[in-house]
Amino acid sequence: MLSIDPIARVTLNLNQASASPASFDTGLILAPSSGSVTDEMRLRIYSGAAQAVEGILADGYQASDLACRAAVKYFAAQPAPARLLFSSYPASETAAQGLDAVLERTASFYGVFWAGSGTENLLALEEHIRGQEKPMVLFVPVTGSASEVTSDGSLLSVLKGRNTRRALPVWVSAPQDAAAVLGTAMGLQLNHGASAFSLCYKTIAGIEPLSPREAQANAVKALNGNVYLTRGYSHDLLEPGSVSSGMRYHEVLYLDMMGDELQQAALNLLAGHADLLPQTDETTALFLNEFSGILIRYTDRKILATGRWRGGNVGPLANGDIVEDGFTVWADSYDSQSEADRAAHKAVPMQAALVLSGSVESAVLTLNVTL
Repeated sequence: MLSIDPIARVTLNLNQASASPASFDTGLILAPSSGSVTDEMRLRIYSGAAQAVEGILADGYQASDLACRAAVKYFAAQPAPARLLFSSYPASETAAQGLDAVLERTASFYGVFWAGSGTENLLALEEHIRGQEKPMVLFVPVTGSASEVTSDGSLLSVLKGRNTRRALPVWVSAPQDAAAVLGTAMGLQLNHGASAFSLCYKTIAGIEPLSPREAQANAVKALNGNVYLTRGYSHDLLEPGSVSSGMRYHEVLYLDMMGDELQQAALNLLAGHADLLPQTDETTALFLNEFSGILIRYTDRKILATGRWRGGNVGPLANGDIVEDGFTVWADSYDSQSEADRAAHKAVPMQAALVLSGSVESAVLTLNVTL
């Protein structure tokens, strides 16, 4: 599969305040195998827990293996995801090589769970994922005591130090519980085709909440980790739904989705337009109108919203300007295009500024009483 980047490329620049075709509601379990791995075992597709367990056991895994337990947890999510990709790779390969073998076959997944062991191996996989053209997020189980998972040099601290948007670490009692969070994220995306969701404060079916003290939970969250805990007596909640960079998972997800849609739209316009597209400002208007039509749908879903631009001066925007509907798009005129770019048949560079709507995660009510 050849990349479409040479024809139509979307790059994302995040201002402080924050591919290839993808399926954003499907997870992948990547599992090392102690036996031989056939070509068919490189990519299995399952639509339910019973089918997954039957297939995974037939491929030589045990019911007690992390790969099998993770698949059960994945499908226990509510709302449930529709499908799971499962890939085996031989012990002679690294997890990164196993992932590459999947990508040779499909890009139709978003969340990844690694059913292997070893912190260094996991960190190597995260680094590999971070370098991929295709966007994805690695759901990382973090196990151990509160002091262990928040110590200097811990997995949480290393991932935070990497400032990565491609890892979502969860403090759990057992590694397979992170697959339940993956299943929840995929199921929520499946059920929010015309709206938006946040992972923060979601109930994770199939796993038991931890019982940390407030200071311990805060220490995990300070390292951009997530913890599943009980508030009050009956509210089991995942907090705060963030990736290791501190961005919320839904922000990363929807930015990835926007980038994918915009890139596909640019390619479709270039390849599907019946007439020649001249190097004129009228052609630029075609692109910008197409992009605006995509972005306004994200405004309708409450992902983008009218707000103040908090980034640096860029294009027509200065810090503090109001961005209507949460986005603006622009491009220079072809009058200023260089001779080299014109000779290379390039469009003028086009840009968009996005203002995310944010998400409310706390509220304060003051009671004023007169006696």
